[in-house]
Amino acid sequence: MRRILLVLLVIGFAVWGTAACKPGLLPTDEVGKPRVTLERVEVASSFPWADLPARTPLVLAFVFNIENPSGYNIMLDNMKFAYSFEINPDYYVEMNIPVSYDRIYFPPNTTSQYRIVNTIDTAVIMGKLMVTQGAKLQAMNLKPVDVLKNWFAKIGDFSFGIKVGEGMAVFSNGKEDIFVPFEGKFPKK
Repeated sequence: MRRILLVLLVIGFAVWGTAACKPGLLPTDEVGKPRVTLERVEVASSFPWADLPARTPLVLAFVFNIENPSGYNIMLDNMKFAYSFEINPDYYVEMNIPVSYDRIYFPPNTTSQYRIVNTIDTAVIMGKLMVTQGAKLQAMNLKPVDVLKNWFAKIGDFSFGIKVGEGMAVFSNGKEDIFVPFEGKFPKK
């Protein structure tokens, strides 16, 4: 009896593992499932640059289109994503991972907008640039403080890319949870 239970348990974990660890989760296009797309990024608030070690905050708003193609209401239960700033056309540095636990309903057959606001500051970003990206920046002949000043000077013009990745929105239709992966870039080129 124990062997049978052990075999069933191993088979169950194997099936669960292959279903849960699908490589390359990309935005869903499944018929009837919600769809999340990045519409735009806005500078919700910015402050004049102050030389380090002063902490200068930057507040960004991420505006997403939430499409509900189904014939019934869906509830957004939670949403998370990582966002990165572009250093050069092929290289981005992750800034933060916002998580939202707002519970909001989206009516059937509509596309609505949902906004998540996130605050970062120069001290945190500088730490990321120096510790996790130091060797790569040095290989590109870039100084972390110059990269940081460039981002803060040009954020209002969006002259560098902002990438949203590793996004996951969890919706509920009242019977089951619906997991919707998403990603996007702004400005759209």
